[in-house]
Amino acid sequence: MNTKQSVLLTGGRAPATLELARLLGSAGHRVIVAESARRHLCQHSRYVERSYQVPPPRQQPDAYIEKLCEIMQGERIDLLIPTCEEIFYVSRGRDRLLDFGEVLVEGIEVLRSLHDKWLFTEMAREVGALVPQTVRVQSPAQLREAMLQARAPVVLKPVYSRFAAHVQIVADPSSAVEQSTLPEPTVKQPWLVQQFIKGKQVCSYAVARDGQLTLYADYETTHTAGQGASIHFAYSAHPQVRDFVSRFVQRHTFSGQIAFDFIENEQGELYVIECNPRLTSGVHLFAGQQEAAAAYFSDRGKTVVPAGKQACMLGMAMLTYGLAGMTNGKKAKRWVSDLLSARDVLFRRDDPGPFFDQFSMLADLAWQSFRTRKSMIACSTSDIEWNGEEA
Repeated sequence: MNTKQSVLLTGGRAPATLELARLLGSAGHRVIVAESARRHLCQHSRYVERSYQVPPPRQQPDAYIEKLCEIMQGERIDLLIPTCEEIFYVSRGRDRLLDFGEVLVEGIEVLRSLHDKWLFTEMAREVGALVPQTVRVQSPAQLREAMLQARAPVVLKPVYSRFAAHVQIVADPSSAVEQSTLPEPTVKQPWLVQQFIKGKQVCSYAVARDGQLTLYADYETTHTAGQGASIHFAYSAHPQVRDFVSRFVQRHTFSGQIAFDFIENEQGELYVIECNPRLTSGVHLFAGQQEAAAAYFSDRGKTVVPAGKQACMLGMAMLTYGLAGMTNGKKAKRWVSDLLSARDVLFRRDDPGPFFDQFSMLADLAWQSFRTRKSMIACSTSDIEWNGEEA
């Protein structure tokens, strides 16, 4: 029996996708990448046999699926693994793609419930999780009323969002109702007014097959890009987090990739904040573990967890966001210590191309940011993000 598979990855721009390509390639699998961006991190990796530029899924969803079908057929793909937010477009086209190979994603109605931060809070409660008090608002009047009712700091965020984009933390909600910087929710673009939980951020990433975990990691975030993405983190082996993830995937007989964000407060209470049903930075914790690659193909009756607790970091992001956060000597000392003790997830002696490719990719994003007057983070997802639009 041939155990070496041909795998198609989408979302080649993400460091996490590069890590997955390296994991699969190291295990002997043949890796092909499909990406809509002109420049991406997997483009010159030695672990990627071929890379295709495909139509942008957000602007051309039908052409995107058509091209993926063509690649799967031509390359004789065994398994398609979507990685970034284009996963929602892959999910919508899953029935067509299944004609050409296996696709590691649930149907769009399942993913919609997980991506919608309001619907997800209800799903989390159903498995007994603590969830911050949350109100959904669909008009400025509802937003005003919810803020007047709040008796403590709140977080304002769109129902659909990523990387904490547009998130506002309001310390005194009742005094802030007349501010011009407040969002204007609508029926089509509702927002959440959510209780602010002070504490440390913990995240998880897992792969499940029919409700059973085949790969699992949780990690405490030390540094983030702004209020969002983790850029320095280490495996924490948090029993409460693992218990929640196990119960959640079991209850929903979930198959695919699933990630959660949590806040643990000073009393040790664990609040579930949101779900990302896709690949996240947790995959970096499996670098060099060939057994992790097998977890994407089948339920082997064993859950693979990280072999060690060395911290991982996105080096360039640490230099930019981390430096900006050094507001006193204590923070500076901690930042230097964290920088020197962590592994940069992009640099590998045996695969140096992606490390240097990040500079041309960042230059491309900077040009897009200048041209569109949007942030670089917003530009990085403008062609793949999904905000609940119907087909």
